[in-house]
Amino acid sequence: MTKRPGVADRRGRSIALPPSRIGRLLVALRESVGRRVLNLEADPRFREEAQKLGKLGLTRAEVPDWVLKVTGYQLNTDHLRNVETSRSRNPSPALIKALLTAYGLSVHEVRAVLDDPNLNAVSGANPHLIAGWRMRNLAIGEFGPAIGDALRVGDQVSTWLEVEKAASGGFMPGEINVVVEASEVAPPDDFKNLANQALAQNEQKKADGVRGWTDNPTFCLLSAKGMPGVSRDEPDFAVRSIVTDLGKDVEERPHLTLRLQHSWYRYNVIAKQAAGAGHRWRTLQEATIPLKPVAFLASGIGVCVNVICDDAKSIVIGQRSFDETFRKGEYDIAVVEGIRPGAEGAGSTTIHDAAYRALSEELGVNRSILKRPLEDIIKRLVIFEFGCDLEFYQFNFLAFAEVDLDFDTLYGAWQKAKDRKENQTLHKVSFDEGSVKRFIAERPIWSSGAACALRTFDYF
Repeated sequence: MTKRPGVADRRGRSIALPPSRIGRLLVALRESVGRRVLNLEADPRFREEAQKLGKLGLTRAEVPDWVLKVTGYQLNTDHLRNVETSRSRNPSPALIKALLTAYGLSVHEVRAVLDDPNLNAVSGANPHLIAGWRMRNLAIGEFGPAIGDALRVGDQVSTWLEVEKAASGGFMPGEINVVVEASEVAPPDDFKNLANQALAQNEQKKADGVRGWTDNPTFCLLSAKGMPGVSRDEPDFAVRSIVTDLGKDVEERPHLTLRLQHSWYRYNVIAKQAAGAGHRWRTLQEATIPLKPVAFLASGIGVCVNVICDDAKSIVIGQRSFDETFRKGEYDIAVVEGIRPGAEGAGSTTIHDAAYRALSEELGVNRSILKRPLEDIIKRLVIFEFGCDLEFYQFNFLAFAEVDLDFDTLYGAWQKAKDRKENQTLHKVSFDEGSVKRFIAERPIWSSGAACALRTFDYF
C-alpha cells in the first residue's frame, strides 16, 4: 500500500509531525529577531543589520540573505525548512551556529545550544520544565514574557500560569458561574483551513483502521476581568471570558463567571500541536499579566483532578496511552477531562459536575462499579485554581479528590471504567511534597498536571 504524505500547513510543516524543541526554538527566534537589537553580547554585524530591519521578525524567504550578511554562511530555504520542521534529524552544527548567531544570540548562548542540541539544559529530564534560568532567553523566546510568572518546581520553572486561585476550601459550586453564548468562535482563515485539513486527515486515518480523534463539542475562553481582553460538524466551545468578582463574604471570596462560546475539537488539535505553533508563539509574545485569552486558541477548557487514596498516603498517576492525540506515553495526574457542552445534562455546564463525571468515566469511581454510594467514596472534591499551560495554551481548572479507597481497589475500578483507554496503566506516588516534586522532575508530565499535584498541598 502506498503511504500518503502527511497534510502540511502553509509553512510546509506536517500536521502529524511535531517539530523538535530546537525546531520550535529556531522558529521563535526567527520571528523575534527585532527584539534582540539591543543585545550587546550579540555579534556586531547582527546589531548593525537589526537596526536597519524595521520590523519584528523574518520570513523564511528572507533568512538566507540575512544569514549571509551576518555570518557569511550560505543556506537556502529548504535547509531552513528542514531544520525547523525536524525533517533534518541531525542538522549540521555549522548551520545551527549560523542561524543562532544571525538571530542575535550571544556566543555563550550559541555554545550552550551546540553543546546541548536537544535542549536538555532547558528542560531537564522532564521536557515540560525549564531547568534554571541559565537559558532564560531561550525560554522567553519560545513562551513569551509571561513565563517569568510561571509556577516554579524546585529550581526548575513550569509553563503553568495562574489566572485565579480560590479562597480557603476551594471554589464553592456557586462561585463559578458558566454562561454559554449562542455564537460560534471564528478563527482566522489560515487556522480554520489547517483545522479542516487535520479533520480530513483524521477521518481518512480512521477509515484505514487507525485510531483517531472525534470532533466533539467543547469550550474555549475569550476574556477575563483583569485580563485584557465556523462551520460545524460537531460543536466545540471556546471560553469567551472570565470575570472575577469578590464575594460579599467577610473572607472576600473570589467568584468566576466564564462566558463560553461554541467551537470544535479540531481547533483544539491545531492549537496544541505543531501546526498551530506560529499562532501560539505570536499570542505568547504579546501576552500581558494578567493573561488575556485568545478564543480560537483557547479551545478545550479542562479540569485536572489529583486523586488522593490510601488514607491520604498516596496520589494516583496515570501513564498515557501511545494511541492518544497529545502527550503519548507521558505521565499525568489520574483524571484530566474536557468540559463539554451538554455532557452534564441539558442546559447544564458546571465545573464540579464535569469533575465528578470525569472521576466516574475515566477512573471508575462510581456506584455501579464500586457498589457503594458516591458520597461514601469521595470524601472531598475541591476545585482550587484556574490557569493556563503556556506550552499548549490550555486553560484548565485544578482540583483534588480525596477518596475512601486503597490504590489496589482504585486500580480495579479503573480497569472497568468507561473511558479507561486514555491511560495504559496507573501508578501511585507517596503523597508528600518531596516525593511529588521528585516524580515531576524525573518524568515527562505536562505543567498542568505538575501544578495540580503541587498546588493540592495548599488546599488539602
